[in-house]
Amino acid sequence: MRPASQALWGRELDFACRPNLLGAISLDEIRPALVQQYLDGWSDKPGKQAAALAAFRALEKWAIVRDLLARPITLGVETGKPTGSHVPWTDEQVALAESNARDDLRRVITLGANTGQRGSDPVRMGWGDIEIFRGRAGINVRQVKTGRELWVPILEPLRRAMETWERRPGPFCLDIWGQPWTRKRLTEAWSYERKTNPALRALLDADLVLHGLRGHACVRLYRAGCATRDVASWWECRNRWWHDIQGSQYRKRTQSPPS
Repeated sequence: MRPASQALWGRELDFACRPNLLGAISLDEIRPALVQQYLDGWSDKPGKQAAALAAFRALEKWAIVRDLLARPITLGVETGKPTGSHVPWTDEQVALAESNARDDLRRVITLGANTGQRGSDPVRMGWGDIEIFRGRAGINVRQVKTGRELWVPILEPLRRAMETWERRPGPFCLDIWGQPWTRKRLTEAWSYERKTNPALRALLDADLVLHGLRGHACVRLYRAGCATRDVASWWECRNRWWHDIQGSQYRKRTQSPPS
């Protein structure tokens, strides 16, 4: 289990086990209906519902074979699907960040906007990961979240940017101390930069996070005429609904208003 998932599930279980919630129910009494009732209380936050259900299922899997639970507690339990996601950046917002963010974050933004990968993946990409396939350069990466190995084509904007980068061992992106990024420190650094850099005030007001660069990369492909299936295949995302959301948001923004 990834440390990030372990920490997230731990927080969800700690919260759910409060005395005024499921913590007041004995192990002999806990059952799917009560878990469903608890999750229904978060119906306005489907992302939190999903995280809590994943934590309950992991707990159930571990406990039931050790006779610590008398019955399954998540059988039939359902959550809603997210109806929104992190806001995709626009071309103008990406350009603003690339021009005004501090140097070590600019490169992260360029990679995220042009590879469509989650934040934990671009920070591990380096010159040694580049491979030529059928005459085209791409970057090999094993996704941290899924464990999938994929080859990400180097798009023209990224190729032009990489021509200005120094070739050296290790990842493309290093922090201001010359150390590799971790996903947590990167998130904290971007949050601090948004709040303290006056030139990025528009990005702060828009509440843009780095994961929104993944949506930006998808929207670029939609603009190029790609279908949802093609975009999902290109960026290797297993959540089809996520791409449906990005495509729906893009079509709403570009649809002409009725006359």
